[in-house]
Amino acid sequence: MVDCPNCGTKVATAVKCWTVTPVKPSVRGNIPEFKVGIFECPKCKSKFRSKVGATAKPVETNVNDFVVKIKEIREGLTQTLRTLREKIKTLETERAGLMVEIENLKKVVESRANALETEVNQLREELQSLRELLGAGEEID
Repeated sequence: MVDCPNCGTKVATAVKCWTVTPVKPSVRGNIPEFKVGIFECPKCKSKFRSKVGATAKPVETNVNDFVVKIKEIREGLTQTLRTLREKIKTLETERAGLMVEIENLKKVVESRANALETEVNQLREELQSLRELLGAGEEID
């Protein structure tokens, strides 16, 4: 029995009823389920909604489904781990090759720098000897 919100008359039967189930289960693992109905007051003829009854049924969990899901997740993680290890190995190999190439380039650059330094020193000595040939007191701009 439901009371009419307008006049307070007791209404016994609903015109229409349906079940409502929330999306999330409760903390205890139960899924609350209740019925809502549309009622019509026989005295004032107003229509209103009201909750008819509430039940909570336990969540049905299938352990085998969870085991299968866990195995699928584990296989996925194992595959991801394998892929990441392969990528790491490839990157380490590439890094080692690049380090060798950098060392070789450093040696080439150092030898060029030494050659240029030697050439610059020779040019300075040549310039100095040419100045000495022209005369010690004269300066060339």
